[in-house]
Amino acid sequence: MRKHSPTRRLTLITMLLAMSILMHMLEPSLPIPVPGVKLGLANILGLITLILFDVKSMVLLNLMRVVIASLLRGIIFGTGFWLSMGGVVFSTIITLILYKTNKFTPIGLSVASSAFHGLGQIVVLILINQTAMMIYWLPLLWFSSVPTGWITGNISTQVLKRLKA
Repeated sequence: MRKHSPTRRLTLITMLLAMSILMHMLEPSLPIPVPGVKLGLANILGLITLILFDVKSMVLLNLMRVVIASLLRGIIFGTGFWLSMGGVVFSTIITLILYKTNKFTPIGLSVASSAFHGLGQIVVLILINQTAMMIYWLPLLWFSSVPTGWITGNISTQVLKRLKA
């Protein structure tokens, strides 16, 4: 993105944060036939932030989204909060690692992010429940991460095309 004044940059990132919080809050109401699976619509805004701005902005956006949405829902430091935070941390880390290689499109980044979001959630579930049996959910989450990551990556790509035009 072209250089903007610090005020304009902050305004744009804040708008992306507000949209990601909204997506995070509305997504549980979407009817998905598989229990525990979500599209990851808020990831679209994180990916857009990474590509348009920088790593620091994406990390802050992702972490702030989980904290603020959890505060708004009244579940701060509850199980849902930790599941979201674990997923966001894992997905953000893999996204940043792969982004640094310059070999992945937004779709590839989104699929990897989706897969690692599920892994992060499983790790948190194992820690909370103190049983490794939660690992049996991982194949379902990984299987669903390909289509959901493709959908969110495709949307990200289309939005970025329109923003750069």
